[in-house]
Amino acid sequence: MKLTRRGTLSGMAATAAVLAAPMRVRAATGEINVMLFAQPYTQGLRNIAADFEKETGIRANVDVVGQDVFESRINLTFTGGTGEVDVVHVPAIQAQKWREASWIRPVDDYLDALTSRSDLLKGPMDSYLVAGQQWGVPFAAGVGMMAYRKDLLDRVGSGAPDTWADMLAVAKQIHSDDVAAVALRAAPGQGFNMFIFPMFMRAYGGKFFADYVGGDLTPAVNSPENLEALKIYIDLLNNYGPQGVGTFNFPEITASMQNGQVAMTIEGSGVVSLIIDPATSKYADQMGIAVPPGGPAGRSPAIAVHGMGIPASSRNPDGAARFISWATSTETVRKIALNEPFIDFVNGSLARDKDLVTKYGNIQPDLLNVRVAALEQTIGHYRPLLPNWDEIGAAIGENVNGALNGLYSPEDALEAAQDEMEMLASF
Repeated sequence: MKLTRRGTLSGMAATAAVLAAPMRVRAATGEINVMLFAQPYTQGLRNIAADFEKETGIRANVDVVGQDVFESRINLTFTGGTGEVDVVHVPAIQAQKWREASWIRPVDDYLDALTSRSDLLKGPMDSYLVAGQQWGVPFAAGVGMMAYRKDLLDRVGSGAPDTWADMLAVAKQIHSDDVAAVALRAAPGQGFNMFIFPMFMRAYGGKFFADYVGGDLTPAVNSPENLEALKIYIDLLNNYGPQGVGTFNFPEITASMQNGQVAMTIEGSGVVSLIIDPATSKYADQMGIAVPPGGPAGRSPAIAVHGMGIPASSRNPDGAARFISWATSTETVRKIALNEPFIDFVNGSLARDKDLVTKYGNIQPDLLNVRVAALEQTIGHYRPLLPNWDEIGAAIGENVNGALNGLYSPEDALEAAQDEMEMLASF
């Protein structure tokens, strides 16, 4: 069976001619517009954008917005073919959809000019390699990590929970009116609760499809394993989470952990670095970190690769390529990693940079080591790399959130998700 895109993508062929024409690298001039969504790296990049203009003479207007705002605006930009954006934030999970819709162009012609191409890790680079062409350049690879209040867990004689069942047992012991035991992403969306929930699924042997690796894309989300995972997820949040947790996303989790209102969370490594940083967290000295919990089927930490690409409608693709080269260069990323709480760099040499090792060692001695340990247990298709994954992920995420908020039972939620997945499939 083959998964297909919704009809909203079918009219995008008009921009295909842009991709078919060979791109000639010429001297980049003028002005470019860059659209990114908020992360420590992107915010840091905006702060030093003037350096790019000083170096190249090209003015870069860097717009950094919230992820939900970004997704709405970039879809309008893409479908309208306005040409208003020259560099776009490309989550690797979106690359295949945007490529099939002819919304972004390949960057192969510009790869030889990348300042730090040899220093970019192969795995993140390959996340943008589709059908033999490169559709983006990575700047970050976030991985799931656990952050927890050591003082509260010590009181009940516990270290970091090894499994989700252990986490539930600890939550029952430490939850109080003053400090909720756990907070996790709950807001629906492929980049929101569906960044977190697959860790539960895979820990219990659940999966999205009958055999994704083998090519059997028969939906399998309504399995007993996924039901067990969903019930644990709901139990943790509804019984041991803070008030309003059913709408939480990473900003709320970050703030609640930094202010000591929650004892445990699982988040992306970039968010975890904010939670445990003495410069941003009141309880940093009480924080411990660990690889996320697992289950009977093992562990599968979340992973998310982020990069930049060039929209098919860009009016200045050469200037865009010049910006991407500068923005992903080891020198620029090192500067951002020193200025911001950014540990998710994909420039290999930076993991050995003495200043960065010192900086992040001062935050938490094991921070970089735990990140590496989590990365070693990830799988590339943690969220399936399919052109219409955002629609599939959104459908599952809405139903998971509905079950969490009591709109329907966990069983009905997974059955509804199964039905929607089947509607998105072509046999």
